Formats: sequence, C-alpha cells, structure tokens
Amino acid sequence: MKYLFLFSLFLSAPLFAGDYDFAVEVHGDGQPMLLIPGLSNSGAVWDETVDRYKSDYQMHVVTLPGFAGQPPMDETSPYLTQVRDQLLAYIQAEKLNNPVVVGHSLGGFTALLMAVENPDLFKKIVIVDAVPFMPALTMPGATEETSKGMAAAVKSQMEGQSEELRSASLDQILATMISDPERIKLAKKWGMDSDPASVNQAMYEMMTTDLRQEIAAVKTPTLVMGSWVAYKDYGMSHERLKASYGAQYKNMDNHKLVITDTGKHFIMWDDPDFYFAKMDAFLTAE
Repeated sequence: MKYLFLFSLFLSAPLFAGDYDFAVEVHGDGQPMLLIPGLSNSGAVWDETVDRYKSDYQMHVVTLPGFAGQPPMDETSPYLTQVRDQLLAYIQAEKLNNPVVVGHSLGGFTALLMAVENPDLFKKIVIVDAVPFMPALTMPGATEETSKGMAAAVKSQMEGQSEELRSASLDQILATMISDPERIKLAKKWGMDSDPASVNQAMYEMMTTDLRQEIAAVKTPTLVMGSWVAYKDYGMSHERLKASYGAQYKNMDNHKLVITDTGKHFIMWDDPDFYFAKMDAFLTAE
C-alpha cells in the first residue's frame, strides 16, 4: 500500500488552457524541463528542485487533473493515457525542444508512458521512486491479469471511504513515505483536496499496466532513484530492493539505478543531499 499514494521567478502565470486538464507553472529560462508530481500531489512538491535549476532550465511544473485541488477531467477513465496524450500535446504546442522530464511516483510512471509512446522525445529522464510495473516490485510473478483483482478490490474499498476514513488512511500511509511531520501535513492536505475518483482510477491503472517490456524501446539516458528504508522493518535490505528495481528496468539499456539509504518515498524531500548530488551529476554528464 505504501506506493499507492504514491517558485520563485515566473516567466508566465499559471496556464489553464482549454486544451489541457492539468495546470502548468513555468519558471526560469534555458533548456526545457517538465516536472510531473505523484499521486494526489501538487506541483509544489518540486519547489526545491525549481529553486535549484531555474537558472539553467525553463521548468514546466504540472499539477495533474483532479489532484491537490486541480479540477478533474470530465471523464476520469482512462486516466493515464489521457494525461499522457495531453502532456505530449503540450510539449508539441509549446515547442519544448528535447526536454528533460522528471517524474515522482505516478509522475515517474507517466514519464515512462510518454517515453514509450515517443522514444525520441526526451533528452534525459529522471525517475524518482517509480517502476514500470508496481505489483511486481514485491510480487515478482505478478502480471496485469493477476493484478486486476487486487487493484479492483483496493479501488472499491477506497471508493467507499468517508472523509474520516480518507483522512486516517492518509495519516497511516504518508507516515511510511515522508519523515518530516510538516511535510506529511502538506501532502495530506493535497490528498484531501484531491478528487477521489481521479486518484482511484489513476492508482488502478498504474497497478494494472505493465511497461517492463515496452521500455526496451526507450534508449534515452535515464536516472532511476529508489528507496528501501521504509521497508526496513519488514525485512527488506538495500541489496534486495536494488535487485527488485534492477529486474524492473532490465530491458531499458541506457539507465542508471541509485538507491538512497535514508530517504523514504519522497526522496527529494527526505534525502535532498542524495537527490541533488545524483541529479547534478546526471544532468551535467554528456
């Protein structure tokens, strides 16, 4: 369950163009970088990343439909392919040439969906604690078909939650994902402000979509950051987590996998020194 929930200088005001159901804020100048947050999160999750790179990159920070107060799409199903196609259309319309894409959790999965659809689109890809097929991370034999029952049951359970149950569930889950209590409060607010139908549908689709074979088409240099510390009390080791991640990305030739030993799921918040050191080295490498 841990992965299920799963700006300083403005060049323009937030965009709410009729062609897109997501919100965008643009910061800085330079090579374009698209930043996609995770399930039920606001684009503000990237604030420190924006401050770090806005001098060298034009940063397009999105908040996905139905998340953190952003209005949902008219039709929430399918969720992920609609979001993928709208983001690809945005890149084309804004003429974002050879952008870098950075995605956390569901945002990382969305970045993979985009790269599979258009393998030559991105200059570099940064994936923050996301995998091509989430169920197989802890259940190696999982398939799309075998995951549908579990995903449907989780979706049904969440659809029946009251506001009180949603609040209690977020308290429990976010404590496994984030160390700082103030950050937990912020992420919880985003979660409570999110449209439950959008969150539930997006989660269901991520749990039942297997990209492990499709990512073989992606040759773009990719940095993958993983975290294991939240699973430490359940017997997970650094080595086991790295092996599970490696199996997920084995068909993606041009990737580098790094694992934090201290950060939980929100690596950019929990272990910023690790996060920025790996990002800096990856972005400046030829």
